[in-house]
Amino acid sequence: MYKIGEFSELTGATVKTLRYYDSIGLLKPSNIDNFTNYRYYNDEELVLFKKIEYLKKLGFTLEEIKSNLSDMNIDCLDKKLDELINKRDYITFQIKEITSLKRALKNNKIKSLIK
Repeated sequence: MYKIGEFSELTGATVKTLRYYDSIGLLKPSNIDNFTNYRYYNDEELVLFKKIEYLKKLGFTLEEIKSNLSDMNIDCLDKKLDELINKRDYITFQIKEITSLKRALKNNKIKSLIK
């Protein structure tokens, strides 16, 4: 069993983050002392924390993680993949537009691009 501070050091998450995860029901400690209210975590929570961090790196929100953590499925992954592809396409569009604006600025033709 790890006290919240030990668990924080082990995972790299702040104590504040761990308390927040507890408050939203994402990562509950395995035990809370009735007298001190200290939170205690075990190795199961450590594995769960690592899953949460991995899904965050993939772009899932905490809400998405919470609702799909116990039942991750292909539909959930497809939805996130579509979202990321759309985001990538929009960023590609923005990059092209900014590149065009830069060219126009260099050629003093900015007024014709922005109306």
